[in-house]
Amino acid sequence: MNRHVRLWLVSTCVAQLLSCHQEKAAPPPAAAKVSAHTEEAALATVTLTPRAEQRLALRVQPVEKRTATQRQRVGGEVVVPSGNALVVTAPVAGGVFAEREPSGLRPGASVKRGDVLLRLVPLATVDRDLHAQALRAVEAATARDEVTSGRLARAERLLKGGAGTERGVEEARAERAVAGTELQTARTRLEMVSRSPLESDVSLRVRAPRDGVLRQVSVAPGQSVTAGAPLFEVVGVTANWVRVPLFVDEASRVRVDAPVRVHALLSGRDEGVEALPVMGPPSADPLSATVDRFFELPASVRLAPGQRVGITLLMGKEVPVLAVPASAVVYDALGGGWVYVRQAEHVYARRRVDVLRQEGGDVLLERGPPEGTSVVTSGAVELFGTEFGAGH
Repeated sequence: MNRHVRLWLVSTCVAQLLSCHQEKAAPPPAAAKVSAHTEEAALATVTLTPRAEQRLALRVQPVEKRTATQRQRVGGEVVVPSGNALVVTAPVAGGVFAEREPSGLRPGASVKRGDVLLRLVPLATVDRDLHAQALRAVEAATARDEVTSGRLARAERLLKGGAGTERGVEEARAERAVAGTELQTARTRLEMVSRSPLESDVSLRVRAPRDGVLRQVSVAPGQSVTAGAPLFEVVGVTANWVRVPLFVDEASRVRVDAPVRVHALLSGRDEGVEALPVMGPPSADPLSATVDRFFELPASVRLAPGQRVGITLLMGKEVPVLAVPASAVVYDALGGGWVYVRQAEHVYARRRVDVLRQEGGDVLLERGPPEGTSVVTSGAVELFGTEFGAGH
């Protein structure tokens, strides 16, 4: 009985060992399957018949090698030149009254130096019994006017009777005139106190300090302002500047005497306008580790202060680049640049290029076919369509 048990145990162990060995030997299924792909260096070539090549009028030109100044595209901001924006403030506290049409005080209106833009009526000091004092002054002036009137009448009667003198009449007449003036002034003051107790009887005309454009108007007619409150801001009509923040390690590599190209569009291929370097106020941002450089725009360029623009800077050193005509470069759907190289008679192959920038009618390449390689300059688009089926 024990012999049968031992045989059963041995057979069981052998079966388990065989099953484990079979499981380890079987490879696991692949997680992914990659089909054969074509290397970029072995792209499909286009072979044309002589007749097709003649109809397409293909032209080739060798790749040139030249040196070009290294450029860099950064962002900038249009700013008003330092000292070209003047803020006019109220010299005293008072009320604001318009001297021009309401449309002439809107931001963007042109002004000339010396133009009266506002009238400021200063605020008078206020006493607790201001009205009572004015009324008292009127009553006192009235009484004095009556007394001087009677004194003048008596002096004239005495002169007629021979008991008076001409000098006495003249003095009485002068006192009467002074009393009449004081009475008129007291009545005028009482009328102003009754109508507007805070306004004085004088006003200040606020004029434009320079030729320019109203950039900001901070008050409205009928408003009361304190001394030193801003009234309006005048910006000169001269050319604006462009402020370009540069990292400290880049600032030393930028040519300080070279002009730059300012592009109104941050993205795109607009030609832009030329801006000259100027000595602006020294400024920097320690948080972003940048220093500011300033460039002056042409006076004919009207860009709004605060507008973001693109700047093409010229760096200090020149680098070797490859050059081909702009018509030789075609672009795929992802923006990659390609050229067609003539490998043999009527045989053309597509090769990738890295476009640096375009200068005139040529495209500068950072990477491309070697110097002297013949590339298609006329008919590259037709070859691109033929390769992908659009030309069939």
